[in-house]
Amino acid sequence: MKKIILSFLFVSCCVIIKAQSVLTIDNNNISLEEFKSIFYKNNHEGEINKVYLDEYMELFINFKLKVREAEELKMDTVSSFLKELEGYKNQLAAPYLKNKEFDENMVLEAYERMLKDVNASHILIAVNENASDKEDKIAYEKALSIRKEIITNKTNFKDAAKKYSTDKFSAENGGVLGYFTVFMMVYDFETAAYTTPVGEISMPVRTQYGYHIIKVEDIRDAVGVIEVAHIMFRTGDGASQQRLNVAKDKIYDIREKLNNGEEFADLAERFSEDRSTAVKGGKLPAFGVGKMVPEFESVAFGMTEVGETSKPFRTSYGWHIIKLLSKKSIGSLEEVRSDIRKKIDRDSRGELSMQALDKKLRSEYRVSNKVSQFKELRKKAVYSVANGNWNGLISNQEAVLFSIEKQVVKVGEFVDYILLNQTLGSDFDKMYQDFVSQKLLLFEKNRLEDKYPEYKALLKEYREGILLFDLTNKKVWKKAVEDTSGLESYFQKNIEQYQWGERVDATIYHSSDLATARKVRSYLAKKRLGINVSVDNLLNQTNSESPLSLQITSNNFSSGDNQYIDNLDWKVGISSDIKLEDGSFIIVEIKDILLSGDKKLEETRGKVISDYQNYLDQEWINELRNKYDININRKVLYSLIR
Repeated sequence: MKKIILSFLFVSCCVIIKAQSVLTIDNNNISLEEFKSIFYKNNHEGEINKVYLDEYMELFINFKLKVREAEELKMDTVSSFLKELEGYKNQLAAPYLKNKEFDENMVLEAYERMLKDVNASHILIAVNENASDKEDKIAYEKALSIRKEIITNKTNFKDAAKKYSTDKFSAENGGVLGYFTVFMMVYDFETAAYTTPVGEISMPVRTQYGYHIIKVEDIRDAVGVIEVAHIMFRTGDGASQQRLNVAKDKIYDIREKLNNGEEFADLAERFSEDRSTAVKGGKLPAFGVGKMVPEFESVAFGMTEVGETSKPFRTSYGWHIIKLLSKKSIGSLEEVRSDIRKKIDRDSRGELSMQALDKKLRSEYRVSNKVSQFKELRKKAVYSVANGNWNGLISNQEAVLFSIEKQVVKVGEFVDYILLNQTLGSDFDKMYQDFVSQKLLLFEKNRLEDKYPEYKALLKEYREGILLFDLTNKKVWKKAVEDTSGLESYFQKNIEQYQWGERVDATIYHSSDLATARKVRSYLAKKRLGINVSVDNLLNQTNSESPLSLQITSNNFSSGDNQYIDNLDWKVGISSDIKLEDGSFIIVEIKDILLSGDKKLEETRGKVISDYQNYLDQEWINELRNKYDININRKVLYSLIR
């Protein structure tokens, strides 16, 4: 067996190379920094001394040996491993593929807007997101003419919305959208709403839906998030006057009951016609601005004292009374930062973030275009690409199209990209810029390990973790389950570890009351006299009204399995009544005393498998420690003592 060499000093030329290597396995040096990154993740507090470091180092060596063996077996080249690692790599890379300054500004902007609610109206002139320049221009000019008509007082905004807006839902109300806050509208619309002064009308704003003219009615401090409970009597659209009157009478009767001291939750459960909330005492999920109909929000957010109940009021759904349960203002920036970032990623801002990153990468790296190659390719492909049917046939596939720093990108790579992505109406020039952006992003991604040491260390942890899992599963975990002959052999060789102590074959009768316990006593007495009685009949008699009147448990019990059996003298017979604090009774029938002896494999398979896995793991570690030279630099290791 090769010895573990305890290295305290290194000679001459090796000193500089290995000065911070805490461990060497064969010729592979493991730095103190790498050891520390793992060590401190698992050891945040407590004393660090030599004994503790030595013990941890042994575990670290076992880990590194298994990873080294996986590499020797080329498991890091298997397609399934590469695919899994690539998935983790993409997840880990995401925070680094950002324009952090831009993203932080987006967070700050979103938070500032979160502190305000905007009440706005709009007129929409719909035009497709992929409309032609001509179609887009027609829609824009129509929006301009409507705006001019309003600001020159030829018509008012509400009438113009009813007449011109293609958003029929809001047009019926004169374009009114009510109050909203950040992330509730698409970003360009939101920006116009938050930057247009109160009472003024914006220039036409383009979104994916078309051109909007926005009038800002009001901007107020954010009302935050509230929880309320409500009692409702439904009316619905088009309800008759009789139905409206009946609902109104009912809600005022509820108001009277509340005034007389009855509980809101009880009344909601008994009378509210919103049955989904009635069973919860009328409680609605917490909501912020823009989530309920305006009439409901107006009353709810107008309440100030927790526990306060409103006067009866009507919405399009019916008559309501609400009770304020809680009211929460917008948190600090640090409290909501994480939530804002998630919403930015899901919002149209996410595309702006990618554009900002692309701009940053184009300024950071030199992109050299081969103009002649681009023009030649464009001339041959531009019209067919617009029709979505270019065949990609071109002779100069290996020619350089552009380079990023010293990395070249060939014509054929862009051709493949076109063939994969072209559709009817594709823009060749836009596809080229998108392709360059994609290559820039990949170039940056491939440099992350050089730019960010913490990313490199984290990626290495994931890589080694996957290798460790895959090989350990093969050599230990899966093998212990599937190697039935090996498991049986291990069990027989170590049978002394799998022994039954003295046990009792017993039945425990748990009666809910004294009357049921007496029925159990009668049953057991008949049984001892040899009278043929059925336990099923006993259960049917005692549990006819309540299924929990009598519970019966039969088993072979070892010491420690059951507190009531542990407290008895182990001899065949029936215990006295054991009265519990809740008024129920325990009676124990000991039918047999079982002597100690060998367990069968099926009686302890789980523990045997676990023990066999530990055995296989230790045997494997011993094998690896024989196979590889291990050198520990304890002088460097002990530098961590504090």
